[in-house]
Amino acid sequence: MGYLFNEAEIRDAERALVKALESDDPTAWVYHYTEDAVFVAPGAPAEQGRETLLQMARSMKPLSSLSFKALRTEGSGHLAYVFGHGSWVNGRPPNVGATTNVRFLIIWRKEADGRWRVAQELLNTEQQKK
Repeated sequence: MGYLFNEAEIRDAERALVKALESDDPTAWVYHYTEDAVFVAPGAPAEQGRETLLQMARSMKPLSSLSFKALRTEGSGHLAYVFGHGSWVNGRPPNVGATTNVRFLIIWRKEADGRWRVAQELLNTEQQKK
């Protein structure tokens, strides 16, 4: 019998990812991505693989006040995609920087250990509404 997609599991995976991104461990979020994950930041080339993401994580500023809002979630079997809006503050008090606002498309894959991990992520900068 095939696996039935459960959207609540994706929401749980998203909350765990946000917690990891705000963690004191700058690399914690990387383990919420598959070994072969592809990550594309706005205006940047695609980064592929967990080792590459670990290098990227070590050079990133800490993030705070993360917020992700799923606008559409679809899934079947061990794959799901989420389109939505996100934002975060670059840095942590007292060294906070600018707020980044993005639209995102994330492909999640449920792996053999039962965990949903990000397989592909594409971020596009979203302009602030005036």
